[in-house]
Parts: sequence; structure tokens; C-alpha cells
Amino acid sequence: MIQRCSSFAASVATAILVATPALAGTYKTIAIDDLYGDWAGVPVADSDAGDNFGGPDIGDTQIANDGQYLYIRNTFPNSLQLSTYIAIDVDQNPATGFDVFGLGILGSEASWQNDFGFSQATGTFNNGPLIGADFFGAGHALLSPFGNFPQRELAISLANANNGGLPTFPGNTIRLLIYSDTGAGADGLPAGIPGDSGLNGDISAVIDYTLAVPEPASACLLMLGAALGGSRGRRTASRVSSVNSA
Repeated sequence: MIQRCSSFAASVATAILVATPALAGTYKTIAIDDLYGDWAGVPVADSDAGDNFGGPDIGDTQIANDGQYLYIRNTFPNSLQLSTYIAIDVDQNPATGFDVFGLGILGSEASWQNDFGFSQATGTFNNGPLIGADFFGAGHALLSPFGNFPQRELAISLANANNGGLPTFPGNTIRLLIYSDTGAGADGLPAGIPGDSGLNGDISAVIDYTLAVPEPASACLLMLGAALGGSRGRRTASRVSSVNSA
């Protein structure tokens, strides 16, 4: 299911939530190297360009996964990306977790600012570190490039947990959104300037992403590779045993 405000520039009081089917996942291993050819064939989960000035204008979002990582690619038409957040609603309940922008559409229990991961809770923006050994520890993401560029890609371990030890990804569906609290919003007027709507920054749709599993042919190839590897190992062990007994 994808939920969306009619526009981030619209009044929070008149936010409209539109329900569509959950995004079917794409099983793919992505190299985090600032080269984007491996994203070919991955559908765009959300497109939201042209509504933030002076801060990250979040354009297209693509999502994929393999057995270990969640991969996210974002484009930024204005080449500003620093201070972009990923928020995960672990229990898919907007009434619990940190209420992003006070919109009441997502309650975040885990978040990443750029590549820096941290836990969140109801009424608490930063509730301590995540738990995870990958990518510098503390559940951080692997991000490339780091800086203000037209696009980025990152990997987040599916084995992450919050600082209470509860898994960040307990089920097959992941509810998330991408946002930034930096910038003047769609009207281009900074906070405090006469005429400013008061809604500054940018926010994507709320995206429900269903984790993908390998296609049967891919799974068979993986099993065949493992079997061949085991067979080679047994033959090697047998040869070593024969040499030792000679």
C-alpha cells in the first residue's frame, strides 16, 4: 500500500491518503558504487520532484532487496541530498513511533540521516543507536556518494534491530518514507518570510514495499552452486585424507 499527502505544500489539515496495492519487491543485489546500471528494471516506487527549494528535492525512489540488504536509490533534481532521512514504521502503526512532520501518516521506529542510523520512539526523534554489525556498526547504512549530488544509492542490513533489541524488519512488508526538513518547500519562501506556507522541506509518499524472494530458477542456481561447492570440498578432503594415510 502507498499512502500519500496530496502535496507536501498542501495544508496538513487537508492531507489526503490514497491507498494503492503494495509495491512488489525486486530481488537484486546492488553494488553501492555510485554506478547505477544495476538499477535497470527496478520500478520507481515514488516520484516527487519539483517541490522543495533550497534543500533536498526528493525525486524518484527505487527499492530492491536480496537476502541480506534493503537497497534504496534516490534522485535529487536540484543536486542537494544531504540531510535526507529514511523513516521506517516497524509496526506499521502511525500512532506509535516518531510522527514525521506531525502529519499522522507514519510513526517511525528506525531512521537514517544520510547514512547514520538511529532508533526513534513516540515523541522522541533520537532514541539511541540501532544494533547491527554491518557498515561501521550501530546499524548504519552504506551510502554512495556522500555529499550533494544528483542521485545516491544505499544499503541497509535486514538484520538491524533497535536499541531495545527488536528487529527493524520483522515481517515481509516494509513501510517507509523519505523526507528532508531542510529547504523552503514548494513555495520557495523560507520560514518567517511573509507569505510562507509554514510547510518547509520535502516528503515522499508512504511506501509499503514487499520483500522479494529469489525467482525459482535463481534459487535452483544458488542451491546447485552450494551443492557443487560442497562436493568439491568433500573431494578435497578425501584427497587430503588419502595423502595423509599414504
